Amino acid sequence: MQNWKNITLDLIEYDLEDAFNKISHLEVLSVTIEDRRGITNSNWFDDPTNPSILNYKTHKIVILLEEKQSTNQLVTDIQKILGLHMPPNFNEEIFEDKDWVQYTQSQFKEILISNSLRILPPWEEDTSFNGTTIFIEPGSGFGTGSHPTTKLCLKWIEKNLKSNKRVLDFGSGSGILSIFAKKITGNLVSGVEIDKLAIKNANYNNKINGVKIDYILSNNFNFNEKFDIVLSNILANILISLSNNFEKITKNELLLSGILLNQVDQIIREYKPWIQLDLIDQEDGWCLLYGKLKS
Repeated sequence: MQNWKNITLDLIEYDLEDAFNKISHLEVLSVTIEDRRGITNSNWFDDPTNPSILNYKTHKIVILLEEKQSTNQLVTDIQKILGLHMPPNFNEEIFEDKDWVQYTQSQFKEILISNSLRILPPWEEDTSFNGTTIFIEPGSGFGTGSHPTTKLCLKWIEKNLKSNKRVLDFGSGSGILSIFAKKITGNLVSGVEIDKLAIKNANYNNKINGVKIDYILSNNFNFNEKFDIVLSNILANILISLSNNFEKITKNELLLSGILLNQVDQIIREYKPWIQLDLIDQEDGWCLLYGKLKS
């Protein structure tokens, strides 16, 4: 069986996006930028309106090669194409080939959210379970149920969401929150998402769960509509920018996540002119905020 190798570069004081674009022109199998940080400190998805600054302290470049390719020649080529005075520091890891589809699938197993709610990938056998099962195909849309923010939202929906409500999932990603809301209540549920590929992923997840939810590109969304409850599990800085828009569309309840503990006070301040938000749950440093408008 063929072997492969990963070459990890430490590019100090160099724009990693620029490096990525230049290295991608070399004869290599793949080039990726990977986050060095843990789940709490990482930007778990990017804000397209304010892209992350990628540098060696937070990220690294990993290059995939066939084992027979010369690492030294690659490093020399990188030094030349990036105009470096010295060869960059690197680490080499050789590994055996494997069934990558099987390996990828093995990384996503059953996720138990509660005694009555679980997440399954579509390739897992649907064994007997006394509760609700949501099937999620991992794709470009955030949300497989493994991240604390998703778990927090799912648990709240399970315990608190009532029937006969119009629900909006703003930043719907894989569709996991909207699908669960639809499954357990039959409510009229909609989703808003900035990414076309995420909407494609969400539509597929709707199909395998036997539900139908309308997902709307954010550029086409009408902020004059009203929803009984608005759910949003996205980055804190985007939540801040959306406060005025959420005021227009929230008829009764607002649930926000994607917020770190040290960001809670700022979010509450930004929303206070029109709704009182409270910290109602947290997990691994991530928080869930909830507010209800006075009648």
